[in-house]
Amino acid sequence: MAHLGYTTLSDKRPHWESEADMATKDLQLYVKNNCPFCAKVEGFMSKNGIDLPLHNIDESEDDRSFLVERGGKRQVPCLFVDGTALYESDDIVDFLAKEFHATEQADGSASTGGACRLDGTGCSF
Repeated sequence: MAHLGYTTLSDKRPHWESEADMATKDLQLYVKNNCPFCAKVEGFMSKNGIDLPLHNIDESEDDRSFLVERGGKRQVPCLFVDGTALYESDDIVDFLAKEFHATEQADGSASTGGACRLDGTGCSF
């Protein structure tokens, strides 16, 4: 079926090796309020119809603790891929672009990659 130059949400399926692999892949995104790098990742996801579970560490102390304990860094955005932490907005966007065959770029406020550290360096919060 021709798409006439547009992409449907059904085309945004990850390209894992099999349906079983896709069903077991666990993706969880950790973000915080007023983080331009988080906004960049979220904007990319929105433009490409990618819907993942979001964990806002400003709204949940449990999520904040999990991020630091399991991820090993006090930094957002962080995408957990099957329990393994992936940091840096550009790396996260690149991963999502490959997995979901996404091509639309976000209009994010952070034009280059980076992250906000929870200790106050890198971003002010």
